[in-house]
Amino acid sequence: MTKDAVRPNERFVRVAATIRDERDRLSRVVGEASQALADFAQSEPSMRELRGIGDIVHDFYTGAERIFERVAPELNGGVPAGPAWHREILRSMTLDLPGVRPPLLGKQTERVLDEFLRFRHLFRHSYGFELEWTRLRPLLEQVPAAWAALEADLESFLDFLTRAASSA
Repeated sequence: MTKDAVRPNERFVRVAATIRDERDRLSRVVGEASQALADFAQSEPSMRELRGIGDIVHDFYTGAERIFERVAPELNGGVPAGPAWHREILRSMTLDLPGVRPPLLGKQTERVLDEFLRFRHLFRHSYGFELEWTRLRPLLEQVPAAWAALEADLESFLDFLTRAASSA
């Protein structure tokens, strides 16, 4: 076996370890989101605080997408290319690839994450002073539920990877 050749079980173990690491990091982001919700339950954030909250919401989606970017080369045939690759990679995680992998995400989780993907685009292509609390707050409030759905999907996928690694 060449040094570049990887046994299938090693590939599954590596992908699972990467997902667990990113899941733990995302959990910290969710904690920051919860703290921001508590801090501004009765008041509006200043513009600088709003920029920070925008960064938290952005980090939430970016962390999820980072997981997809790790799975895609190993179990999807690669990361999509082109201008719509962010949307394509999200959608590809809902596909059942018989003989390769089950869906990483349920359709409902995809719909929820799609809202965060749209915010990611806005956040990256706008000035921070253009953020509005009335539009950002509902998204921030969705982070805990979105996280619960994503985390449940990740756990199911991790179960698949564990089974696949032990049978490979």
